[in-house]
Amino acid sequence: MDWKRTYPALATVMAASFETLCTWCANLPAPQTDVERTVLRRLKARRDELAGQQLREKAPHLADKFNDIIDRMERLGIKSPVQRM
Repeated sequence: MDWKRTYPALATVMAASFETLCTWCANLPAPQTDVERTVLRRLKARRDELAGQQLREKAPHLADKFNDIIDRMERLGIKSPVQRM
């Protein structure tokens, strides 16, 4: 598969490694169809999910601080655009 020009299938996205997802996010062209937009949206969501898992595993103290920031934002009435780790 030529990842620089071809969007992967959703099943491939769900099985891909974090590094592969990051490469796709950085190198895929702008989506042209509804299918490509859906794949890109799911690809980014999966990348973000795996990023949180990796941070929690490799630097739990940073994940805790990140979660503290999100908690403080919510107490101020600011909705966080990202999920807790």
